[in-house]
Amino acid sequence: MKLRIISLFAVVAMSLAAADNQANALVRLLNSRASGSPKGYADAAAEVAAAAAEGKLLQRFVLAIVSRDKDAPEAARIDDATREEYFNSARDRIEKLAMKTNNALAWYLLSLDKNDTNLLQRAALGGNVQALNAWGAMLVNNAVMQGSSTNEIDRAFSEAFGYFKQAAGKGDANGLYNLGMCHARGLGTPRNDEKAFDCFRNAAEKGHPEAINNIGWFFREGRIVKKDLELAMKWFRKSAEYRNAYGEYNYGLALHRGEGTRKNDRLAAEYFKRAAMGGCVEAVNSYGLALLRGEGVEKNVMEAMKAFESAASAGFPPAMENIAACYQKGDGVKADEKKAMLWRIRSKAARGDRAARAWLLQNDKEKW
Repeated sequence: MKLRIISLFAVVAMSLAAADNQANALVRLLNSRASGSPKGYADAAAEVAAAAAEGKLLQRFVLAIVSRDKDAPEAARIDDATREEYFNSARDRIEKLAMKTNNALAWYLLSLDKNDTNLLQRAALGGNVQALNAWGAMLVNNAVMQGSSTNEIDRAFSEAFGYFKQAAGKGDANGLYNLGMCHARGLGTPRNDEKAFDCFRNAAEKGHPEAINNIGWFFREGRIVKKDLELAMKWFRKSAEYRNAYGEYNYGLALHRGEGTRKNDRLAAEYFKRAAMGGCVEAVNSYGLALLRGEGVEKNVMEAMKAFESAASAGFPPAMENIAACYQKGDGVKADEKKAMLWRIRSKAARGDRAARAWLLQNDKEKW
């Protein structure tokens, strides 16, 4: 991948002669953007932003693309005028490279710039690892979101599996992680925990934070490896060091339960809060429980209810059950048996209970 980026500089004749660390920063930026590594994303963005400020055209183009992300790191946040300047200074060169040499990375960057799935497919067919992962994920998301039949969704997963396998075969951490998820869940391939673990281990060795978190899960559950709570905790903590939301959540659980480490509710609540801010719905619910019980934080039933409602709106059944319990007991809200029952039925429906879903269609006027 590094050689592909260096060739991009050379072919375009930008007179950049980029140093290895600049090329590596671009690779890390593109990869961490999709790997659940806010810390890696921020660190790489700072390096790319510095090179962009020096006038490096490829860095300007990439920075302009990621600056549009809602969760873009601070270093990648540029104003509209600067973004347009960066795009205009490099777009023609990138387009010429794509057209003249069929460079897969160039097609991938243009697909991001133009939000063009045809260009994304072209980049994937050309073997760009970021495009391989993105195209595979898009195939599955489209099939699911469009309400396709079970057979069509299965075909989408099978096709996506092939793209993830290609990316993994190139040693790409995101490809290895995606391939591991397919093996772990039986998506596009028969379920195989051994193959999943091997994929996650290889991705973890490359610093993939969600793969690192998954390795911790295997040791916590004793799945195909000897159960080891202390080792699991260390993997979760390592993932949390990348500021990965799921690593933070699982490390918080280990601290809360005293699994592999001394019980520490104050620190657990802090990690639940971090993970919740990172988008982990399980952590939102767990932080709500900490607030409700006053475990590691000052008790605040009103804020606990807000947390439960937030997690419930994301379709998380345990949060719905917690809301039901609050209405049952009158914690943070006025006791209301009817609302408690409603939330219990919503929870059952969210877990797939057909009778509960049918009842809600007839009786639930609110949308969750």
